[in-house]
Amino acid sequence: GTKGRRVSEQDESSLGSALEALLNEAATAAGSPGVIEAQKGSSRVRAEVVDVDRLGVVVERLRIDCPAGDLAGRMARVAASVRPAGQHLKPIEMDERLGGGTLRTTAEHMMRGRFYQVGIDLQGAELTRHRRDESGQRTREKFTLTREHLGRLVDELSDALSD
Repeated sequence: GTKGRRVSEQDESSLGSALEALLNEAATAAGSPGVIEAQKGSSRVRAEVVDVDRLGVVVERLRIDCPAGDLAGRMARVAASVRPAGQHLKPIEMDERLGGGTLRTTAEHMMRGRFYQVGIDLQGAELTRHRRDESGQRTREKFTLTREHLGRLVDELSDALSD
């Protein structure tokens, strides 16, 4: 199967391109893709992929690991430049002592109670998608993107985390 496929930094021009190359391989292989990881320089992406075909990818969770950096700067850059599915993100909470923070889709960009969330910590960031039901309960859910958009999103997030 394709579980645990990796690509090294010399193979592709960016972290997003490296992930896209592995998704190309996964789309032609049989079975569930599982975790796909790619590395470029000191940054690494880990995508928990549920399904992939020639156009799109269904993702459970996306994680970017990179060298530690300034939390406030990272939060501001993610809010300014990262747009999962075109949705703007805003900081919800930040704790310098703990070295972490959370950004979520702004209320005006939420669609049918669905929103993206980026958790930033000392090692990098994790992107997930959630749904809020009528009672206010939140549940994490898978999200579908074109493979090209996922590659762009990885590059946006990776660039925003770079100090």
